[in-house]
Amino acid sequence: MKNWLVSIIIGLASTSAWSQSGTVTALKTLQETPFFNEFRELKDRSETAVKNFKTIQGRYSKEEVDNVVSAYNSSADYFNAALLNIKADLMHKEKRKYLVNYPDAYSKQVDADLYRAKEYYANTFQKEVIQLTNGQITGSALIALMPQILKYTQLAIEVIRKVDAEIKKMNEAILDQHLVEPYRFKHWDEI
Repeated sequence: MKNWLVSIIIGLASTSAWSQSGTVTALKTLQETPFFNEFRELKDRSETAVKNFKTIQGRYSKEEVDNVVSAYNSSADYFNAALLNIKADLMHKEKRKYLVNYPDAYSKQVDADLYRAKEYYANTFQKEVIQLTNGQITGSALIALMPQILKYTQLAIEVIRKVDAEIKKMNEAILDQHLVEPYRFKHWDEI
């Protein structure tokens, strides 16, 4: 794993004049970290649980389905808030400086955001769907992945530190396109 990170750093260091395409390359490097791979898997598993429920939702009353929809959407909002916080931090000069100078502290902050999202998910959507379907759909695959993603937070922060010069060139549209949209938890009606 460390060899992988060293390869990325060497590759980034050897690239001299990056323009906006360099910024996109820096974001793609960040996206290839285990943290973002696991985050994408969390999103995909969550959306699969929604799709599975949608196939059987006709068995339940409108009120029961609405409760599951509301629980899922609010859980998705928690995960999206964690992602949007990372985006905002990358756009804010002082936060970037903090991130570069104190990666351990920043990593703990990101971990805390994701932990809150996981807890909320477990206590809302997962609980609601398990009770309603008598365990037919659990949504627990998402919870099982959380220790993995938390483990990779520090590695993602290290990559951000190494591509700090390119991060300074990022604008909101680039971050939305390459960081937020690919990892955003879709709302119920989008799935």
